[in-house]
Amino acid sequence: MDKLSDFLTHPEVKEQLAKPTSELLTMDFNRDPFRAIYYSKDHMLSPADGFVIYSKEVNPKEDIIEVKGGDYTVNTLLREEIKERCLVIGIFMTCIDPHINRIPTNGYLTHEKLPCLKVTNLSMRPVERAILDQMKLDYNVMRYAFYNEAYKNKVVCPWLDQFYWIVQIADFEVDVIAHFGGRNNYYTQAERFSVIKFGSQCDVIIPLEGKKKFKSLIPDTGEIFHVQAGIDKIVEII
Repeated sequence: MDKLSDFLTHPEVKEQLAKPTSELLTMDFNRDPFRAIYYSKDHMLSPADGFVIYSKEVNPKEDIIEVKGGDYTVNTLLREEIKERCLVIGIFMTCIDPHINRIPTNGYLTHEKLPCLKVTNLSMRPVERAILDQMKLDYNVMRYAFYNEAYKNKVVCPWLDQFYWIVQIADFEVDVIAHFGGRNNYYTQAERFSVIKFGSQCDVIIPLEGKKKFKSLIPDTGEIFHVQAGIDKIVEII
């Protein structure tokens, strides 16, 4: 896990940012780097490479962030009404991040396409530009959560006696979320389960009413942090 300022100083990141956009989108964007499988039964690993845009505990009808144009709540993201308080961690993937998603824990994963809340998709590029160019978060341009193609993945973990969700949101320019397995597959921790095309977002939503306790490992310093899928620990399971 790197601070944004440290991440942007990495030689390979500088090299990527110096490339023409066409090369980034046709070559680097589609890479699927080999990664060793890390296993930690006491942690949830990041499902995506990208920047953490929020990490907090909220009630399902409480705004996660303030976004013009709608209620940005757990119930909005899930397109269903739940009652449990949740830990929510949102990760935004930029054009320099691999867009392969990996499962945070062992478990059975089912997925369904979510209905759009609006008619026309929106670009996610303004969020990317705010992070990479201005080194800040701009929540006012995140209305795409109400518009764009999205999938809800439910992960059931028998050993935890718990389930949680992973919500994927795609960019309007390609609007593709593709799963590698069927609708009820078993995955081991850090295994690849899906790919999202172009700028995209991946949220982990964990109900907090179960037997286990979940603690976010994202530092609460007001800084932006970059995480890697299947490598960085984002939640401690107690």
